[in-house]
Amino acid sequence: MSALIRLGWIQLLLWIGLGFQTSLPANAARAGLAGLASVVPGLGQAFNGNPWEGLTWFGTTVGLFFSGNGYAQQVGYDLWQYNMYDAYRDAQPANDRYKDHNVLQNYIATFNPYHLIDPIGAPIVAYGAIAGYRNQFEGVRRPLWIPYYAFVGLGEEALFRGFLFPALSHGLGTVFGAVTSSAAFSLFHFTNGAGALQPFPLLVRFVAGLLFCWQVHRNEYDLRNNIFAHSWYDIFVAPGSPSGVVAPAPGGSLEAKSSPPSLGQFEFHWGVKFYF
Repeated sequence: MSALIRLGWIQLLLWIGLGFQTSLPANAARAGLAGLASVVPGLGQAFNGNPWEGLTWFGTTVGLFFSGNGYAQQVGYDLWQYNMYDAYRDAQPANDRYKDHNVLQNYIATFNPYHLIDPIGAPIVAYGAIAGYRNQFEGVRRPLWIPYYAFVGLGEEALFRGFLFPALSHGLGTVFGAVTSSAAFSLFHFTNGAGALQPFPLLVRFVAGLLFCWQVHRNEYDLRNNIFAHSWYDIFVAPGSPSGVVAPAPGGSLEAKSSPPSLGQFEFHWGVKFYF
């Protein structure tokens, strides 16, 4: 049910934003519709005239999502988020302004230390490293968590900074896009627990969203530095610790678990929660 609520928030936000933009260029409007259509995986790609690509997205995302394995289901969920960005970008909302790196190129950005050289991303990663060290998190000592959280960073940055931020910026300006997409980013984590809706966590996630918007804007909408920073923040902070503590996302609240999760034993909350 919560997954459907999240989906409704995204659709409402986009319809309101696109509705106010009466002077939206035709290609930008088409791109926004392609992204919205990809709520059904692959439908936006078919809308763009690429039905076989759409079928590939649909089969991959749905297959992983209903695989019955928690790790694969999370990856499917993250790819579902990415597929909305993929359809939006391929519709050329600003005449090829956005960098056309494919999903593999964006995913492996997490493993390229070059992307640490970023005046916005580097402090985010450093903050995560300090927080992880102080709380004795062992994410970097669990190699299988690294590719897992690389998918989390990939999906979330694609949805919020690759799709929502520019789609809501067209016509009403970059500030409007940054504020509204960051507010959505903050509220999107409400299923992380009751603490996620407290004023301070909401504010911190909102500020984190603004920073990520600033980062992708200054990098001319190349998502790779964003994905690197977001993924490594999660790798340092989010995985289980000896005390069984999990932190879901930049600015998210800590959540106690009875034991730290491990590969093949992820707790999957159908319609309730996904990790961010």
